[in-house]
Amino acid sequence: MFYNNRLWQYFVVIFILLNFFILLSKSVLAQTVNTPDYDSIGLASVVLNAQTGKLISGQNYNTTLPLASLTKLMTAVILAKQNLNFNKKVIITKEEISYVNPYIEAGDVTSQINLKAGDKVAINDLWNAMLIASSNEAAIALVDNSGLSRKEFVAAMNRQAKSWGLKSTYFTEVSGIDPKNIGTALEMAIIAQKAYAYPSIRLASAKASYKFRDLISGRRISVISRNSSLLAMKPLGMKVGYLVEAKINVALRLKKGLKDRVIVVLHAVNNALRNREINRLALK
Repeated sequence: MFYNNRLWQYFVVIFILLNFFILLSKSVLAQTVNTPDYDSIGLASVVLNAQTGKLISGQNYNTTLPLASLTKLMTAVILAKQNLNFNKKVIITKEEISYVNPYIEAGDVTSQINLKAGDKVAINDLWNAMLIASSNEAAIALVDNSGLSRKEFVAAMNRQAKSWGLKSTYFTEVSGIDPKNIGTALEMAIIAQKAYAYPSIRLASAKASYKFRDLISGRRISVISRNSSLLAMKPLGMKVGYLVEAKINVALRLKKGLKDRVIVVLHAVNNALRNREINRLALK
């Protein structure tokens, strides 16, 4: 009986020690893993000369933040380099419609257009949907019809960023739905400057709306920009983005008189703050 009690006591002590070391190792691991606390970071912004790329002004523009749908500007650049046939007709797949599911909660809607699996549409329709309404489904459908695999396409995005000397920018996927797509306001402004040099990107991104049809059913699909306050500024090019981690992001090209500017604002808590920062930087 005495032996059994001592054995039980030893077992309890060993169990307690094992749990202590497990908890200690978790604590150490948590301290060594760099988990960004984006909520503690304020607004980041920058303004460049759109012609020369010269840095003019800004704040926190070297702070790394999630890019959200501003990612699509780099996606558009790589697509433009693939010499897309804008008249080509493609069929939207179930996999493209469900592309965002691993990144969102059940029931969330991430596309602002009524695109469905089985729709037959032109590449040009998807291009406008991606740049005007920021459709994630349109973005992945374009990539799937680019001649590159998804993995190859993301690699091309990262190679392009590196070739431009961008050291903080990194892409994990093509739409911006993943908060691990990251960069700084300054580096995003460089991407925007390069992207808006393409008329096909700049002109589509500044449209207020666009309409097309599913060529099988004839269903009409509307693409609408919901950024009326930005459109009122008459940008030459514009892309917005939002994620919980990223807050409100924008990259636009504005021309006022002789001033041709690329302005990027990241991590704005509301549209009013974003717009005030844009107006402040536009005067620089």
